[in-house]
Amino acid sequence: MKQGSSASATLRLLLALLALAWLPDARAALVVGADALRLPGVELTGVRAALVADPQGAPRLRLYAARAAVPALGWKNVGLRLDTAVRRLDAKRWQLDGTLALTGAPGQALRDGRVVLLVDPDNDTLTLTVAQATASVRAALPLQQPSHAQLTLTRLPLAWLQGVLAAAWPEGRLGGGRADGNLALDVLDDGIRATGDLALSAAGFDSRSGMLAGQALGLAARVGFDSTGGRTRIDVDGRLRGGELLFGPLYAKLPARPARLDVQARVRGGRIEIPQLRYDDGDALALAGSLALDADGNLTALDLGRFDAHLPAAYARYGQGWLAALGYPDLRTAGRLGGSVALRDGQPTRLRLQANAVDAADAEGRLALSGLDGSIDWDAAVARPPTTLGWRGIHLYRVPLGAGRMRVQGRDGQLQTLAPVDVPLLRGTLNLQSLALRPAASAPGRLALSLAVTGVDMPALCRALGWPPFQGKLGGAIPSLRYVDDRVELAGGLSLNVFDGFVDVTDLSVQHPFGDAPVLDADIALRGLDLEKLTGVFDVGKITGRMDGRIGGLKLLDWSPVAFAAELHAEQGGRISQRAVKSLTDIGGGGFVAGLQARVLKMFDSFGYRRIGLSCTLSGNVCRMGGVDSGNDGYTIVEGRGLPYIKVVGHQQQVDWSVLVARVKAAASGSAPVVQ
Repeated sequence: MKQGSSASATLRLLLALLALAWLPDARAALVVGADALRLPGVELTGVRAALVADPQGAPRLRLYAARAAVPALGWKNVGLRLDTAVRRLDAKRWQLDGTLALTGAPGQALRDGRVVLLVDPDNDTLTLTVAQATASVRAALPLQQPSHAQLTLTRLPLAWLQGVLAAAWPEGRLGGGRADGNLALDVLDDGIRATGDLALSAAGFDSRSGMLAGQALGLAARVGFDSTGGRTRIDVDGRLRGGELLFGPLYAKLPARPARLDVQARVRGGRIEIPQLRYDDGDALALAGSLALDADGNLTALDLGRFDAHLPAAYARYGQGWLAALGYPDLRTAGRLGGSVALRDGQPTRLRLQANAVDAADAEGRLALSGLDGSIDWDAAVARPPTTLGWRGIHLYRVPLGAGRMRVQGRDGQLQTLAPVDVPLLRGTLNLQSLALRPAASAPGRLALSLAVTGVDMPALCRALGWPPFQGKLGGAIPSLRYVDDRVELAGGLSLNVFDGFVDVTDLSVQHPFGDAPVLDADIALRGLDLEKLTGVFDVGKITGRMDGRIGGLKLLDWSPVAFAAELHAEQGGRISQRAVKSLTDIGGGGFVAGLQARVLKMFDSFGYRRIGLSCTLSGNVCRMGGVDSGNDGYTIVEGRGLPYIKVVGHQQQVDWSVLVARVKAAASGSAPVVQ
């Protein structure tokens, strides 16, 4: 028997029972029971009903069900107690009015509710109203087709609809909020269909995986819902207002004014497909496209045929949370960014970008970009026409690069430059010889870059980095740069022509280069540095001669040293001032041994030396010190030559790193020693 005919038969039985209440002998109680009873949209089991007379002799209907199921709401095991007065309004119309108490319903729905049931055979209608506090649901059903209903929702708690959501999306959970609206509902054998106008206020939801969530959302829309055919279809066309949304890595603060939303969604087995998505926030963001999510809320496909972002509003509302998770919690942005993007299984398949006067600056000074204009056009499957992308300026950790402009083309799965690009860099030049980006490749092969640096002015670089100024030039070539798992690896090296010698940097890599705690690894070699020029810059006293050395295995965490093996030496001799002697003595934690009486030393401004050597191996925040030679009593830092003869000896071979840093700072800022 079909559901509609079965429900009609049940209604006729109910009318007959009500009529018994007005027979002459109806003052006696009439009690009936049933294993199961089906009413429009409701299935009852373990039913016991009684028609009794109240003290005034008016009939009452009392109904108990051990288990009530409301498939349209996803309710399955709900206890029910009904106690209503039975009123005969006229010859054919009946009304039941009383209390309805449910146990086990989602959101404690109708735990102490009220119910009014009006049966009007002449107009072929049954009208049911249930209410609790300020919330109510009114349903009008044709007696001949009780599977169809017109619903009016007033301040309905969304938690009451948890069963509806669970049937369509098992991973979803409803939080606070309420619903108002008018819907047409059809209850069918394999699901329900509903269409109408719906308004949500202060709505909240989340997923068990935590990948999807919403809070304090407002929506006014024309909606459609269809759970037949083994899948659920949801259509929404309306206005979204206020609240917050979490969508995987994306977090959005929605505007207080209405934003246009048009969505068609399909849900099957927890998977969500959205073949049509249109969103327009006016002065911040507009987009149109499609997407798909797996049962855990992970994005498996995305095709935005159009997006248009106005900065800074789009950043503040939609991009700030995502970029904060990447280590950029506070950016200053301006301009306009648009285009299209497509992803499949986490890999990009298309990217078209149009930038107009885009500015972006990290508040911590790690990265800044100004005046970005132009476009890029890349598709994984087909070649695209060349485009041009230019900028007014770039800052990397306060190092300024000038304006640049490049021609790029997407072809053979990669986005590549068509010609070298020269960019001004501190009175020198950064030459970007080639760049090839493969967005869909595995991490090691995603980026290939080669560049060279020539003639960079070291005094200007020192000023930019806050270093003591010294003369020289920076140059070098990087034939290959790789970006793997947020790590920049540079083949080749950089050479600094400073202090009339060279500082060569090789095996350079930076992990999390623009994150909160970057990690730098490198090896550094020093060749033929003029010690007189070097000590003149760092104000530790005067030393003449040439210095060589190395700093191997250098590791910086957030630009502070945590490990290295450093060794500096001057083997060709020279002269050293009293202040330089004191500086090296303080750093080594030792003293000096004189070949003459100490009182004679104060007569000399400088001394000859044969060798100078100092080493430090940093590990576990402790530096193991050494010099040109070592013994049980210490290590020699300065080995003198000629008269007056001096020898500087370090006695502390294990020094806490913070203590050593403090000694170096004190030596660089101290006054000349007094020899007594």
